[in-house]
Amino acid sequence: MSNSILFVDDNPVNRQLLRSILNQEYTRLYEASNGNQCLDILQSHTVDLLLLDLNMPGISGFELLTEIPNLDLDSPPTIIVVSADKDPAIISKALKGGAADYVTTPYHRDELIARVKTHLALRSREIHLEQLVIRRTKELTNASYRLEQAQKQLIHADKMASLGQLAAGVAHEINNPVGYIHSNLMTLSDYLQDFQQYLKASKELGKTSSDEKFKKRAQEIYEKFDIDYLRDDVGQIIHDSLNGTNQIKQIVTDLKGYSHPEQQEWLHHNIHDLLESSLNIVANQLKYKVEVQKRYQRDLPKVYCIGSQISQILINLLVNAEQAIDDHGQIIITTSLSRQSLNNNQASVDICITDDGSGIEEAIANRIFDPFFTTKPVGTGTGLGLSICYNIASGHGGLITMQSQPGRGSQFTVSLPVEHELSQESNNLGFHS
Repeated sequence: MSNSILFVDDNPVNRQLLRSILNQEYTRLYEASNGNQCLDILQSHTVDLLLLDLNMPGISGFELLTEIPNLDLDSPPTIIVVSADKDPAIISKALKGGAADYVTTPYHRDELIARVKTHLALRSREIHLEQLVIRRTKELTNASYRLEQAQKQLIHADKMASLGQLAAGVAHEINNPVGYIHSNLMTLSDYLQDFQQYLKASKELGKTSSDEKFKKRAQEIYEKFDIDYLRDDVGQIIHDSLNGTNQIKQIVTDLKGYSHPEQQEWLHHNIHDLLESSLNIVANQLKYKVEVQKRYQRDLPKVYCIGSQISQILINLLVNAEQAIDDHGQIIITTSLSRQSLNNNQASVDICITDDGSGIEEAIANRIFDPFFTTKPVGTGTGLGLSICYNIASGHGGLITMQSQPGRGSQFTVSLPVEHELSQESNNLGFHS
């Protein structure tokens, strides 16, 4: 497609001269005798290059330099000022106002054509580069979106893998209260039959007995069915059953909050609540092997975070701590408020999970957060757990650090800023390497 050129001058002789020079090289030529015509043509035609006179009645060339950038044009034209004014101050003002070049009259034909060709070539190059940038940006945006989706799927897959490992324990934690609720309901069924027999016997006795005989026989029936015991035990059975249903409800709520793939909302969370929820999920895996000590700092501020992702970190660290203990051991969970952990004097909540297990050898300590690195046997671990935890913490503006002594245990510390300013990094969690 050929380039289009608009020349604006209130002098018809100058316009005729420009037309005679330009039409030897270009066919798409527009001309205007004043600023209003210039603006009309720019808004109704695509113009690549504008040759502009400064001194015109009505809207001057300087005013056009100011107005043209404000027009709703897909691609504003390159502007060359063509003027008889050779004052350096005027030339400087025009160039600062948005003109790409300044040609003084009288001008030589070859010089004018050369400058026009040069600026049209530069414009063509700029448009080409802009299109490349737009295309590349679109490609990068699409790639970033695909990467973000893949990372979300990987995070969710890691959650599901964790739950798969904990499934038997979670089922046991749910099965226990279900078992005694079922047993309690069977007992209540038996009690109900006794109550019904007691009421039936009492009703029939009242029809046939005198007052004294009724009272004596009623007391015998009352004692036969042990109504005092039934009354007291029913209350306890209902109380125990309600506790069981609350346990089940809490486990299901914790699992739902942890595993749901759409739980991506940033909210202010109580870290202790997230810890308790995580402990509920891993309770069966810990309780036969590990003594858990909680050293929570009181009145910790809430942390602005994605709760399910922080729970994912905590569950991974708790499970890793349990697996590092061979026979029986101890896990200490400590929380505190700090202004030193993140090295920027920003208030952060620190969560330390310490175990007395086998520890980590110094030779591999600097690799534990690498993707796919694992010390577990083939087929028993993906090597992504700690890597995902590290990047979740980074995406929250925090970090995870580790200290370990082989044979004496390890300590993982999660530091999270109390308030975190959302950024692209927060929404597109990368992988640490």
